[in-house]
Amino acid sequence: MKSKETLIRIASNSKGVIFGFALALGLGVGSAFIQRSPEKVGYVEVEKILAEMPKAKAVREKLEKDAKAAQDEMQKKQKELQDAGEQYERKKSLMNDAEKKRQEEELRTRYQQAQQTAAQLSENLRKKEAELLRPIEEEIMKAVEKVAQKEGYSLVVNKAAVMYGAKQTNLTFDVIKAIQ
Repeated sequence: MKSKETLIRIASNSKGVIFGFALALGLGVGSAFIQRSPEKVGYVEVEKILAEMPKAKAVREKLEKDAKAAQDEMQKKQKELQDAGEQYERKKSLMNDAEKKRQEEELRTRYQQAQQTAAQLSENLRKKEAELLRPIEEEIMKAVEKVAQKEGYSLVVNKAAVMYGAKQTNLTFDVIKAIQ
């Protein structure tokens, strides 16, 4: 008899646990369907902001000047390599095999050095660009945050990542004003 009473008590307690679990689950799922106020989303055109910032223009000019200098240096190295290759071709018929091999190895080494120099110049330009643009990007981010908070936006994205954006959600000019 005691075991029957124990089973009934366990079943009653289980029903309470199951009912409580079902109730909690129902409340959780139900709250997911309660409508929240819509999030306010806006966008900015970072390229346009950069085009309007005097600091960004100065950085762009500096980077273009540095890129031009790097390009000139690489063109000079290419010309030197081309001249050395042409000179080798003109004289190779007069060289013995050991001299040809030595000259070819020297040309290969110079070519590899030119490739390394080009890669290093390119890497240096990328680093310099990141270094020079970091404070400008931070300034833009602060201005975007300021405008978003003032206007009540919970999310602001770059237009480059947006397929469509209504004109009234474009915060670009507000950010430009905030920066100036």
